[in-house]
Amino acid sequence: MKSRYRSSKALTVSFALHLIVGVIGFFLWPTQKLRLEQNAVNAVLMKVERPKTKRLSRQKRVQVKKQVKATSQTNRPRLKILTSNAPLSERGIASAAEPMPFRALDSLDLSGGLTTRVVTPQAMPQMERVITTPVKPKSAEAARPKSRLVKFIERQEGPQRIIYCVDFSSSMLSLNPRKFQRMLAIMADSLEFLEPHDLFNIMTFSGEIQSYRTSFLPVNDANVSDAIAYLDSAKPTKSSRYSDLDMLDATQEARQKQPTLIVLFSDGILTSGIPDPRAIQQHTAGNHRIFTMATEMAEDFPGAVLLRMLADGSDGEFWLVKNRR
Repeated sequence: MKSRYRSSKALTVSFALHLIVGVIGFFLWPTQKLRLEQNAVNAVLMKVERPKTKRLSRQKRVQVKKQVKATSQTNRPRLKILTSNAPLSERGIASAAEPMPFRALDSLDLSGGLTTRVVTPQAMPQMERVITTPVKPKSAEAARPKSRLVKFIERQEGPQRIIYCVDFSSSMLSLNPRKFQRMLAIMADSLEFLEPHDLFNIMTFSGEIQSYRTSFLPVNDANVSDAIAYLDSAKPTKSSRYSDLDMLDATQEARQKQPTLIVLFSDGILTSGIPDPRAIQQHTAGNHRIFTMATEMAEDFPGAVLLRMLADGSDGEFWLVKNRR
């Protein structure tokens, strides 16, 4: 009985001790955890930026102007006049014991024999003031643009005998009148670039071949002006013939005048039937070159192909005009 009482008492004491320890642990454990977390937060290092200092620039020193003493020699005597009461001395000191009335004097007589001459403005040499206005150089006039035809003519050596052949056949009526006039304007423009030792003439072909003049014309202002007026008034017309003459007939007629250069403007359409390449080679034979021109057509158009063959066979040049220059 006694041993059972002791075991119950021990159990009660043990339970009380565990309860006390549990209560103490319940209150101390969150505090310890919070303390650990707080220590971890306090361990973060913060970087403090230093305040920026403004750089002050040093003030510039005041420039002191150096005094220069004149050392030029003159032939004028040195005269020193002082207003003092001291008596006259050998150094030229004049006494001013008695005041003198002010008046305009041509000369001042000093008691010591020294005189001072007053120079009036009239006695000084008059210096004329010349105002020059700078002359503004005239701007160089812009160089006159040159067409491809003009550049080709300028590449030829020596005096040139040029024949301008223009197609006025019925097939040219389908061409835009503005395009037609522009092509004639290119020819007229090239006349103004010819040199005095050159010769020129104009030939048109439609129902028949007509020459502007029976022979070549020298290059001068009168002849060039008349030729330009003739080209400005020229227009294609419908021929009364069944078939017009074509560019091969025109070049054959021009070859008889023995030119050095033929400028041909045409649509390249032949009225003699199917073109024969061998016949074209016959028209290019000789000492002349053919510069062919066309417009408002494709490069693979039959007329353009024939015009290119004429130019290439005579060591000339073909120009399919798509713009002015």
